[in-house]
Amino acid sequence: MKTVILRVVALSVLIVLLIFFWQSPALKPLKLFVVFLHETSHAIATILTGGQLSAISIEWDESGATYAASGKGIFFLIAIAGYIGSILWGYIMLRASLTGRWIRTVSLLVGLTVIFFGFFPDGAPIKTSDKYLKYIISGGWGLMFTVSAFIFPRFNHLLLFVLGGLTALYSLYDLNDFIHGDVMRTDAGILAHYLLGKSALVKPLAYIIAGFISSVSIYIFLRLIRTALSHEAEEQGEVDLAEWQQQNPDVEITPEMLEWLKQKSRRGE
Repeated sequence: MKTVILRVVALSVLIVLLIFFWQSPALKPLKLFVVFLHETSHAIATILTGGQLSAISIEWDESGATYAASGKGIFFLIAIAGYIGSILWGYIMLRASLTGRWIRTVSLLVGLTVIFFGFFPDGAPIKTSDKYLKYIISGGWGLMFTVSAFIFPRFNHLLLFVLGGLTALYSLYDLNDFIHGDVMRTDAGILAHYLLGKSALVKPLAYIIAGFISSVSIYIFLRLIRTALSHEAEEQGEVDLAEWQQQNPDVEITPEMLEWLKQKSRRGE
């Protein structure tokens, strides 16, 4: 129970701090990392659906773009992959840090993925104000994840926690574009225009798609909150050896018995 409370408190403090310092210049490199994950999600969906990835770009104003050969890949999945994919990245990172499981594996997955797509050879000339920014962001954060996974495990754990929380929160913040921004310039608007062309129903469809994306993102975020609470049963199932020995004074705890108790604890029996 104590561990569960600490998880909830830590997650709450992280969210409050991120919101309070949201406009701080210190968060800019972290936000650009999240933007790159958003574009990386588009790129992954492009490749997985049979498309041909051309390039990825990000800008200092936290905008980004993913370029692919037209007519290839499943455009619907590619278009929605940015928002949903980025919050999934946040979920994976934050879940690993909260549960303490698969931390090194997740760190290597994130680190190697951003390095690969950051240095993916551009297949077409791109107009960007800072063509080196994506290399700095992807290379810097990618190396930090991969190196710390082996050399600085505690820092790596904290890195997953902070960036996982920021990625999840930023993904929800991105949904603000659907309400206060120009929905037609978002992924939802682009997809609606792709499906209906110049029809008068394009904008209503854009909001329907935006609602779908928002619902999935919020659902994943709530699952993330549940993760902080869902391991209480497992922790309560752990066997207190001293208490068990006191209740069974005539039984000697052998190595085999200890292993049996551990397995019983894992099953929550």
